[in-house]
Amino acid sequence: MSTWFWTLILVVVLPGVAIAGALLVRRIVGADVLARHNDVAGFIYAVVGVLYAVLLGFTAIIVWEQFRRAQEGAELEANALADLFRDAQVFPVAVRDQVENRLRDYARLVVEEEWPAMAAGEVSEPTWDAYNLLWRTYHEFTPENEHQRIWYGQSVERMQLLGDERRNRLLSVRAGVPAVMWAVLLGAGAVTIGFSFFFGTPNPRAQGLMSGALALTIGVVLLSILALEHPFAGGTRVDPEALVQVQSILERERRPAAGGGP
Repeated sequence: MSTWFWTLILVVVLPGVAIAGALLVRRIVGADVLARHNDVAGFIYAVVGVLYAVLLGFTAIIVWEQFRRAQEGAELEANALADLFRDAQVFPVAVRDQVENRLRDYARLVVEEEWPAMAAGEVSEPTWDAYNLLWRTYHEFTPENEHQRIWYGQSVERMQLLGDERRNRLLSVRAGVPAVMWAVLLGAGAVTIGFSFFFGTPNPRAQGLMSGALALTIGVVLLSILALEHPFAGGTRVDPEALVQVQSILERERRPAAGGGP
């Protein structure tokens, strides 16, 4: 479902239901009856509220860390591509040109095909093929001197980093909060909001507003978790800006074809 749908549910509907629930319980039970149990209910509610706050905060932090790690991984992948381009300048012309062309193909496919595919929870097979072709270039090349061997070793390290970050990125496509955790978050949230209905205050409007504000706070945090749990999908997602920048660098450094004119 879209982000707008969940925004409507968690930010508008949920506080409205909380206000209506608080006023309904107050009318059915009576403010005087509820007020007699405020002291006992307050102690229990403090424990429930703290437990839920810890659970909600812990989940939000974990999801944010996963999102940030996905963003950093995309930047490391882009840096590895740029390093591979620079390292290849010491190789023989034929090998250098092959590396450069395959780096361009890989960067283009990641940005144009794989990123939209990840938003749909899928991967791009042509991008896998381009990645494997890039590896094949290094498998088939034998350095001719010590200078080339040093840079070849550096390039292989960068290729391994590129592969690690690529796999981590693709694993992040299917990452998310487990269903059982969502059940706990929603169930505990309902209990926490519902518990606020059983306090008696002299002013019914104040009680309704307090229950609504509590529900709004919980709804906003749940919405942020929902928005960040899939780093490459949804309204809040990791964009391919770092890879787009490297792609533009590789295109800017493209050499004219031999015999292409003055």
